[in-house]
Amino acid sequence: MIRSLNLRRQGLCRLLQSLLVGLALSGIAALADDLAPQEPVDLAGSERKVFSQFGEDGVIEKIFETIKPGPKYAVEFGAWDGLLNSNMRNLVVNHGWSSFQIEGNSERATELAKNYADYSGTKTLEAWVWPGNVEILFEDAGVPKDLDLLVIDIDSNDYYVWRAIHDFRPKVVIIETNLAFPPPELMVIDFHPMNYWDQTYYSGASIQSMYNLAKKKGYELLYQMSKGPNTFWVAKEHFAAFGVKDNSPSAIFKPLPGHKIKRPETSWGRNGVPWPRNKRSLTWKNLVIEKKFLSNR
Repeated sequence: MIRSLNLRRQGLCRLLQSLLVGLALSGIAALADDLAPQEPVDLAGSERKVFSQFGEDGVIEKIFETIKPGPKYAVEFGAWDGLLNSNMRNLVVNHGWSSFQIEGNSERATELAKNYADYSGTKTLEAWVWPGNVEILFEDAGVPKDLDLLVIDIDSNDYYVWRAIHDFRPKVVIIETNLAFPPPELMVIDFHPMNYWDQTYYSGASIQSMYNLAKKKGYELLYQMSKGPNTFWVAKEHFAAFGVKDNSPSAIFKPLPGHKIKRPETSWGRNGVPWPRNKRSLTWKNLVIEKKFLSNR
């Protein structure tokens, strides 16, 4: 009798061990499925122009098919008139998003307000955006802290403005990088609150410098438009959903066409090449702003 009971116990133990091993293996398999790399999301094939300049509309749509938006809220500055090369118009008109759009030029800001007068979910504002006022403008406009999309397009202090945003965390940021400085070159223009774009290549930051900033802010480089300088950055917690295997600046960067790289003006102000006399500074009323490229960020 005792021997029989012992055999039964041993049989039950082996059965229990088999069940536990099976459960463990299935759990490991499920975990492996969760950790398995996703197929890359085809952002290049999604480029499609509705109102945007280079096809950003389609990329934005694809991104928010891949990660679901929260409040469906977007912010853009400078927004121009809200129609020309707009990254907001398609979202507002065709997808029912709300937005806050800022433009520094008075005439364009007036047109911007007119073009969104029929969309109650959109606020517009005439203002210059600086690191010191950007979050105040957001707060005054009621921008949600967890907005979905931020577009920074001021062709000057873009790097510094993004660096100054702390209390607001968009899922996705679109920002222009300076294609005349390919990775791994570091470049940020010297900060001055009255910096502006003077039609030269003195603007913004290189993709490598922007990448270094993004990492500190908890963002990953996602994509660069195939025919333009706009780059997409996604909050790191959403990055895995896109299946990007290598998001280093050297892998994502798309250079200027060869004929543009060889233009003499893309060497002004660096590597010992002086700026032409009439291009060496920015002027704003009584201010003279010396142009400097910084290579330490």
